[in-house]
Amino acid sequence: MTDNILTSELANSNGFNSNVEPSTTEIDRATTSQIIGKVASPPRRESTSDEFHFWVKRGELVEKTQIVKTESRIGDKTIEFYAIVEEVYRQSRKRDIGEEFDAFDGDVNYQPEFHSEGVTFATASILRTNPPLLAPPLEQSSVYLGSEDDAQLAYRFDEIKNPLPVGLIKNGGNAVAGTGVIDLDYLLGKNGGHMNINGIAGRGTKSSFLLFTVYQLLKEARDRAREKPSDPNPLMIVPIILNVKGYDLFHIDKWSQEYEVSKHNSDWQVLGIDNPEPFSNVSFYAPQMPGGVTSVPTGRNDTVQAYSWSLGNIIEKGLFPYLFADDESINDNFRALVLDIEAYLTKEIIQNDGNIIFSLKPGSPQTFQKLLEWLDDEDNRQNYFHSHHLATWRKLRRKLGLLINEGNGVLRRDDCNGNPLDLGLRNTSDPIVIDLNSLAKVPSLQRFVVATIFQQLVRERTGTNRVNGLVYLVALDELNRFAPRGSKDPITKLIETVAAEMRSQGIILLGAQQQASKVSDRVIENASIRVLGRSGSLELSQSVWRSLSKSAQRKATELAVNEKMIIQDNEPMYVRFPLPPWAMNPSEVDNSRDVTSMEDDEGDIETF
Repeated sequence: MTDNILTSELANSNGFNSNVEPSTTEIDRATTSQIIGKVASPPRRESTSDEFHFWVKRGELVEKTQIVKTESRIGDKTIEFYAIVEEVYRQSRKRDIGEEFDAFDGDVNYQPEFHSEGVTFATASILRTNPPLLAPPLEQSSVYLGSEDDAQLAYRFDEIKNPLPVGLIKNGGNAVAGTGVIDLDYLLGKNGGHMNINGIAGRGTKSSFLLFTVYQLLKEARDRAREKPSDPNPLMIVPIILNVKGYDLFHIDKWSQEYEVSKHNSDWQVLGIDNPEPFSNVSFYAPQMPGGVTSVPTGRNDTVQAYSWSLGNIIEKGLFPYLFADDESINDNFRALVLDIEAYLTKEIIQNDGNIIFSLKPGSPQTFQKLLEWLDDEDNRQNYFHSHHLATWRKLRRKLGLLINEGNGVLRRDDCNGNPLDLGLRNTSDPIVIDLNSLAKVPSLQRFVVATIFQQLVRERTGTNRVNGLVYLVALDELNRFAPRGSKDPITKLIETVAAEMRSQGIILLGAQQQASKVSDRVIENASIRVLGRSGSLELSQSVWRSLSKSAQRKATELAVNEKMIIQDNEPMYVRFPLPPWAMNPSEVDNSRDVTSMEDDEGDIETF
């Protein structure tokens, strides 16, 4: 069939034929809702149970991402089809480009006496049918522009018992169709867990959306605590935010110069927050200075707490193997020696409740410097570890010495006590921001710090003192550096364990990266909610995104900085999330405005 015949088929599908009967519901809607077109099913544009096509009435604007609805009566059933516009096409009645050229005789200034009208038509992916039947809509069924209620039904919000607002549903280029939500049961571990965000640097606004999600979760936890103080199934949130670039996240308790209350509050108000403010009471941590007790400079004038580990701290927390996890030259013989050295340094005490307490064994080296000196004496290998080759012993000495030299400050060479991170909070907490940027020159130490955090949380949530309803949120960008695809090192395996097994224990990873294809498959596949900011076309062609339609992939390369594509159960939901009131980097800080507590309608204080 020629394109000209296809155009005729689409354009002339007016009214109902003998096989299509308008339902009473559809007739009623025709007087109250906006009909924008009719379903058409000519060859090569057939309707299926997944998608349908419809021509658009002349002069009507139809856009990609709009929600539409159509109804068909099949037998004794009236079926409602809710769909999202995947693509909009404009087709002329000319047979080829040459005929288009000839109509103007090649003259761009000429206006032909007779106009040959084309036709606009669109392809829509079916999100939901009511009742839930696997059938296509019938041709010539009326298509309506979706309302806010239709959008809610299309994305199955009526089935979500535990919703969290995440933005305004896009309904075309600038229009919105109410509040978009995600299911907390699939984020916080009941039926699934974790969120992963993909997006290019700068335009993908991954950190902005991570913090927005944390903000919303803190509000949800505090709203529940206020409304149901005796709830046997409480929600308590402890956000742990890892700063990997500059000191950008060290200013989230400051107002942003870009935020204008009169201009930007309205989007927040749709989400149920009348007067958003920056986070308050944020705890900031940065590496300890070598030879000092304070943290490295971060650009903040107020207190930033220093973190570090002594050899005793490392042994007490079971972290010794993670010091050497980032070296590709490490083999099984080396790992065996590391484990034997750890066992030599460790004293175990089994408590009455079955918990095991680790400490540095008396008589063994008590500092990193003493351990280096102990390793320098090769007689110790003969006396304690003669089964290990001398070359492996010397390799361990070299690597430990290099690590301590590079990480002097975070690893306390001569101190018996450091300042290890203590994140075992037992109730809802304001954000805890931990800097990794200062360790950028030593990537192995960045990964070590991440490992210490996850290791502590795993122990906290699997011990005998675990608190019901407590959820640790770990927000980590550049996830490909910490759990790279194909890696088998202990830190990657630890993060994979968290992703696969710890969601039900209350450890939730809010991960982000520029390229999900470079992150451990196990980590990505265990993220129940996946979010796309603007992403590169090369990345979107990778197998990790094969479930996305071609139209969705194209759309993901065009998303604005405040737009996200959220994948929960079916087709992606396009949302616009509000501009954050907090500063996302030092240059945004507005020092003319102070952060105050937020008050709700009843005068209660809410802090975020």
